Amino acid sequence: MFLNIRTAREQRSGRAGSAAWPDQTAAPHTIIHDDLSVVGDLITDGHIEVDGRIEGTINSHTVTVCEHGWVEGTILADRAEVRGTVVGAVRANTVLIGSDAQVIGSIFHNVLTIEPGTYLEGRRPWRPHIDRKLDSA
Repeated sequence: MFLNIRTAREQRSGRAGSAAWPDQTAAPHTIIHDDLSVVGDLITDGHIEVDGRIEGTINSHTVTVCEHGWVEGTILADRAEVRGTVVGAVRANTVLIGSDAQVIGSIFHNVLTIEPGTYLEGRRPWRPHIDRKLDSA
């Protein structure tokens, strides 16, 4: 059971450090707040916004790791935005790594944007297409 996880439709959280993807208005939006730690895998076809700590795999249409967010594990997504810390692999077609982000692990991508000031430790191999449903099997 997850306490403090809220799902909102057609509504943004208004939290600093997160960016809305244009096609997310009708998809489920799950927020992992800064006072929540999750050990286990999260799977959704919507959007997951991480402001807390997750140890496990995140498999979602879009993922945003906010400034104070921490993910230790694998991110599988169509689109991923990292502004916090990720220790593990990021596998997404479109990846944005923010200026304050720390990524320790490989980033498998089709399109990769890295803002100045990012700390990266790992490989960044290009892939023509990443299917998060097949990659999670």
